[in-house]
Amino acid sequence: MTVTGALPDPTSLPARPELDPNTRIMHVLTESTGPIADVAKVAVAGHVEAGHEVAVAARPEVFAALDMPESALLRHIPVAIAAGPRPGDPDAALTLHKYYRHVDLVHAHGLHAAAVAGLGFTGLPAGRRPVLVATVGRFGSRNVFAKTDAALVARTASAVLGTTEPVVEHFADSVATVERARLMRADLDRNVRPTRSKAAVRKALGIQAGTWLVASPVELVDHTALTTIVDAATQLSAHRADRRWTVALSGTGGLRGLIGKEFARPGRGLVLADHDDTIDLLAAADVVLASDRMGDIDPEDLMQLAKPVVFVGTERGARMWGDAAFATPADSTEELLDAVFTYIDSPAARGAAGIAARRRVDDADSGAFLAEDLRALYAGLLSGATWV
Repeated sequence: MTVTGALPDPTSLPARPELDPNTRIMHVLTESTGPIADVAKVAVAGHVEAGHEVAVAARPEVFAALDMPESALLRHIPVAIAAGPRPGDPDAALTLHKYYRHVDLVHAHGLHAAAVAGLGFTGLPAGRRPVLVATVGRFGSRNVFAKTDAALVARTASAVLGTTEPVVEHFADSVATVERARLMRADLDRNVRPTRSKAAVRKALGIQAGTWLVASPVELVDHTALTTIVDAATQLSAHRADRRWTVALSGTGGLRGLIGKEFARPGRGLVLADHDDTIDLLAAADVVLASDRMGDIDPEDLMQLAKPVVFVGTERGARMWGDAAFATPADSTEELLDAVFTYIDSPAARGAAGIAARRRVDDADSGAFLAEDLRALYAGLLSGATWV
């Protein structure tokens, strides 16, 4: 299986340096609930307990909801930062700017928190800027505000901790240190679960018992990966006549009618499924074909289903799948067929890929060592050590 961007094995890496007890830390928060806020809470408490001077920059109601024990080492800095853009963001950034000369490291929890924290660097000489660590959760890559925030974070952060592998991949080429964030619970916008059984889905599609179902949610528009997938669908039976095959496409797009007319015919092994049934279809499939273009189906959605995946597309797009998928070029029908056959011939490969996919979006840790792990990360960044 092609490994394209998997995290390193921590046991194979050198130990991180110790954090100076005099290190002054600022945490910037926009929310008091959610997977990212859960970690922020244990981090603040743990860092105060370790003897660090800690400031929390947040709205008063957010700070109060953290329910921190009183300590001479803990200070609240009231700033009006919300989870998304607000007219007061420049004022909030200016407030942070004024405090930066008193801190060594800033950890912003959330994409917009990190963007405002980075905006606070404006006018500061490089040598007087604190190290900025950003924990970034899932965000819509098509959302113009999120894209603007992400671009600012990429320019100002020393390290990004992404809550899922696609987030990690987004910043991999623009930020010096990028790691998977350790969470106490998964950062998922929605829990993707099928509503119908595999048998019901196959019956609705008219698929005979013993037929291997290959499904894909790719957009049905003019792009190379779609051409390759359709080409492979028409060749499966010719290459492996010992098995029965059906390839089901559930995507939308201007070519749906043409594909239905020219290719989705009896005996061709290709059918068009209702787009509204995409999650049920993918959950019922033996193998799923993904690409850079899957419409409203996010990679994280597909990873939750724990299915063996063949990614058909760019090298950059493949990296977010790591060891959870075979990666094949967008224009190689032969390599796509080989990957499908490898899965079909190996139950172990299918099972391993499914488990790996789920772990890329749902991998939680206990809170006991999260604060200490962050302190170790901070020490590496402040000392200039390389960890990833």
